[in-house]
Amino acid sequence: MNAKNCQEPLRPSSEAGLVGVAAVPSGMESAMENCVGARNRQIGWVCAALGAFTGLIMGLWSFDGPVTVPGWLGEYGATSRRLARLGHIAFFGLGILNLLLARELTLSALGQRGKRVASVAMNFGNIFLPLTLFGAAAYAPLKYLMSVPASAVFMALVLAAYGASTRIPPTDPATNRSGKFGEAGT
Repeated sequence: MNAKNCQEPLRPSSEAGLVGVAAVPSGMESAMENCVGARNRQIGWVCAALGAFTGLIMGLWSFDGPVTVPGWLGEYGATSRRLARLGHIAFFGLGILNLLLARELTLSALGQRGKRVASVAMNFGNIFLPLTLFGAAAYAPLKYLMSVPASAVFMALVLAAYGASTRIPPTDPATNRSGKFGEAGT
């Protein structure tokens, strides 16, 4: 199931017995769980590629490269230049964390709502934290906005950690439990 299919709402079913209640077709539960991380994988890989691209651009003026440093970035130790370097590495680092989160969400003990919140928060942070870092490098007052996407990343990671710590192992001989959290026998 691709990310486009993940966004399609479930259709009401006459088999559900309740008007307006969407029934989940059999076999779709696991596909729906995998959809939660699909957008994270896409954004994670795109942001990792953007990390490489911004590194290529910044490398043009690093180490006495062929291009002079743009005046607005300043010298190597200037705050604006540090923010730009941090934006470059944030694309890489958060992209990798987003890929890890996409995998973790498929295994997490979080409910669908918790998974969705973690997914959306990480995607928001993965996109907007590097952008606000680059923006703050060009226009200093934007640095006050960095806490919003940084908080979203923090929230996503806390939810992922909670979901991982409360997850029941696939097979637990002591309790004779198997399967994912919430399934029969767990």
